[in-house]
Amino acid sequence: MRPLWRIHTALIVLVALLMGPAEAVCPPGDWNGDCRVDWLDLGLLASHWLNDPNQIDDPNQIDDPNQIDDPNHYATADATDLAVLANHWRRTGCPIVINELLAHSHDISPDWIELHNVSSIPVDIGGWFLSDNEHDLYEFRIEDGTVVEPNGYIVFHEDTQFGNPDCPGTHSPFALSENGESLCLYSGADTRFPDCLVVERFGASETWVSFGRHMTSMGTYAFVLMSEPTPGQANASPLVGPVVINEIMYHPPGDTDTEYIELMNVSAGPVTLFDFRAMEPWRFTDDGGIDLVFPREPPVTLDAGEHILLARNGAMVRHTYGVPAHIQVFSWGSGRLSNSGERIRLLKPGDVDNAGARYWVEVDSIHYSDGTHPENSPDRVDRWPAEADGAGLSLNRMFPSQYGDDPDNWHATIPTPGSTND
Repeated sequence: MRPLWRIHTALIVLVALLMGPAEAVCPPGDWNGDCRVDWLDLGLLASHWLNDPNQIDDPNQIDDPNQIDDPNHYATADATDLAVLANHWRRTGCPIVINELLAHSHDISPDWIELHNVSSIPVDIGGWFLSDNEHDLYEFRIEDGTVVEPNGYIVFHEDTQFGNPDCPGTHSPFALSENGESLCLYSGADTRFPDCLVVERFGASETWVSFGRHMTSMGTYAFVLMSEPTPGQANASPLVGPVVINEIMYHPPGDTDTEYIELMNVSAGPVTLFDFRAMEPWRFTDDGGIDLVFPREPPVTLDAGEHILLARNGAMVRHTYGVPAHIQVFSWGSGRLSNSGERIRLLKPGDVDNAGARYWVEVDSIHYSDGTHPENSPDRVDRWPAEADGAGLSLNRMFPSQYGDDPDNWHATIPTPGSTND
């Protein structure tokens, strides 16, 4: 007979597969920031009903957390806020998030996992679990009495905790994979936040490069490579470059073969698209079958600020857009960029696993859209500019040195392949 806790795990995993893991945020209508929508929030709403519109609206700028104003950013509390509270009545969120992790330390130092309390109350996570196995959520039990202060951080280390078989909470020692995997945080039978399951999936990484949460303009969080590790404190900015996807012509007029992607070196020095340790070149891929492998002999090198083009038909792109002769153009041949939107990626070689499989580290990744897919956004608004969808314009990155997988950093404008964006 299976142990009850294993049956319980299987049920939780089944729910997660059907519905997705619980989102690690406090629910709308949570006025006091305790990650629950209850009578305390109703009381706060009532006390602020039709209040002074000049009242401070940012809870981070006031001294008394009980004076938190409208969580929906209105100047006053009104019927709209009451409706939000009613629609989320008795909802409970997950106040603890997986905020950052280091999975590639080459055994010189331990892997680590950072958790962050996004709520305004201290949260006792004693008895919660960490695991890198979605089918066994109980690999490491967090010590009783472990409290994360409001907006605070806590870090767990492989050598002394989740990877140490001598640690009392370690049921199955684990280490994070430098080639990518999933990390789970599970609250178990916690009476205040029961069955809270948070899952973060991450890819391959280079040595000393961490993954962390980054808030996009859509109000969602991406779990991406960080510019520097910051265990125990707020995350740094995402890692950008050294080469970025700078322009996207995914739907040229008439659906001709003049699709192209422009890459740009945003670093201060030359970058060679070849890994001499792995003896493998970089590559560009999409979701629909494009797989362009850069030349080996000679390897491609971009000077600081230099552009190169990737195209379905390089000769047609040169002719159509008058690309300067000194700009390198590489044709991917078969496959086309999706007119409705997809994920495109610039990759460089990572490590090889024990089975001999090569893993690939994302240098840049953009999930663009044609502006007509609101279902992919939490607020049902597709912010990608629709003018680039067959009207003769291309998607141009506005700030190449800033995080790219965010529609707020792109606009539709005249094509500028091989030169500075318009």
